[in-house]
Amino acid sequence: MHRLELAKPDGRRLTLYGRVPLDPGLAAPSPFREPLGAEPHLRWHPLRGEWVTYAAYRQGRTYLPPPEYNPLAATTDPARPTELPAGDWDVAVFDNRFPSLAPPLPGTAPPALVVPTAPADGACEVVVFTQDPQSSLAHLPLDHLALLVQVWADRTQRLAARGGIAYVLPFENRGAEMGASNPHPHGQIYGYPYLTPRTEAMLRQADRHRAAHGTNLFADALAHEVADGTRIIMRTDTFTAFVPFAARWPV
Repeated sequence: MHRLELAKPDGRRLTLYGRVPLDPGLAAPSPFREPLGAEPHLRWHPLRGEWVTYAAYRQGRTYLPPPEYNPLAATTDPARPTELPAGDWDVAVFDNRFPSLAPPLPGTAPPALVVPTAPADGACEVVVFTQDPQSSLAHLPLDHLALLVQVWADRTQRLAARGGIAYVLPFENRGAEMGASNPHPHGQIYGYPYLTPRTEAMLRQADRHRAAHGTNLFADALAHEVADGTRIIMRTDTFTAFVPFAARWPV
């Protein structure tokens, strides 16, 4: 894995990853010149017993732009910069311009409300899987997928090392129906300042599984799915996951 770290004109970070060495002369473009001024915050939900993120400015984020204005495509016209430079890179990661979680700005504080509030001190990164806008995660070659997994691991380590991050979640919302704001193949990485309730439940279940069987729940689940062959099909050039058939898992 080869990595090149850059800074955008608005102060956000951009990291390019490649399977071959990257050109150190690449520069980071941005559709925005002014610094990021995001101020998300957390509100405690007393009925659910969990924190909820509030970031109203996300209503103004770029949403389903036409192909000629794709902000995740490589820049071809310097007068109309996108988020990414032209060059021989495979995967790109940059700070989300409209984050749900972000370090608090100096001199700011969350609003005082009837419920407890707290800074949404975390991280939101955009992960562009490929330069090809017509591709998808499932159609990337295996060596490209291997690089992407390395990128997820690298970002997890770097966010965890930042301090104040309790949980790192790489994910993909694919399709407008799932809330994706751009059809270009991409995902996101959230660095949470707390453990989400679902994560806590999964960790409890993993502890129960180890106590009962002496093995790792996640490794056992993966081995079971691969052996069953119904929902995860391993191929030499690519893979297909989550085919809609029910799998039988012993409890």
